[in-house]
Amino acid sequence: MNNTFEFNRFKNLLLNDGKKYFRNFGTALIVFCCLNAIFWIINLLFRTETDSVTRFGMLCIWTALAMMLVPEKVFGKANLSREGVGFAMLPASSLEKFISMFIYCAIVTPVIVFFGGYLVDTLLSLFPFGGFEKPIHLYTLNEIMRLADDNKGVLQAGEMSVAFTDVFPVGVMRTSLYMGIIQWAAIFMLGNMLFKKHKAGKTFACYLGIGYVLSTLFGLVLLTSDRLQQWLETFEDFPAEELVRQWHNATIWGMIIGILITALLLFFTYRKIKTQKY
Repeated sequence: MNNTFEFNRFKNLLLNDGKKYFRNFGTALIVFCCLNAIFWIINLLFRTETDSVTRFGMLCIWTALAMMLVPEKVFGKANLSREGVGFAMLPASSLEKFISMFIYCAIVTPVIVFFGGYLVDTLLSLFPFGGFEKPIHLYTLNEIMRLADDNKGVLQAGEMSVAFTDVFPVGVMRTSLYMGIIQWAAIFMLGNMLFKKHKAGKTFACYLGIGYVLSTLFGLVLLTSDRLQQWLETFEDFPAEELVRQWHNATIWGMIIGILITALLLFFTYRKIKTQKY
């Protein structure tokens, strides 16, 4: 039964997990959706303003924080010796349990928190007071480049816009973004199945530690590679089209590596669910 999938059984599991999800994490969802209201209150008290770009960035941070916490809050008992017996005895296969966990951690949570927060922020922006002059705008790629030019970037916005339109498919960026969201969820799903206590904190600490080691190794390679040094010296002289093409290639390779890493994280999570001993 571990590798089987039966729709009616999975539907019942999804409903059961949904009740547990909103029971254990419903209050936290409301809090995360309303966190941008803190800026609105501060603006109201001190007669200041918070621009939409800052609020958009904070909304992304709240979404990431919610995704860090949800596996432990909803499925935290899945790998515990005694408390996890209930999870083990659910009338569902390991595959069905894994898919349900994935849906609530990687899809339901970011959608609810981001768009719920976006709705709250938009409603607050309708008030003539509070410092939210206009709603958050979901920026397109060309608009991001125009913002970069407003901040005195190296390349001109018009030049970059043409380069991105001609060379850099927007679908690549969107796919990269979606894969990043899934990978972030996969990291904390696996951490939830590996650690017994303080799951989110320990997983995040491991994430930072591994990132530090990899960045250090990359820095050492960069410092000792003459070819990379020469490439960096000529970097500013590249035309916009060539720069975007280089970025495009790097993004494609990064996305491929990210997909492989995410697949491994999800596989080990499923494997842990399947082989967990109670």
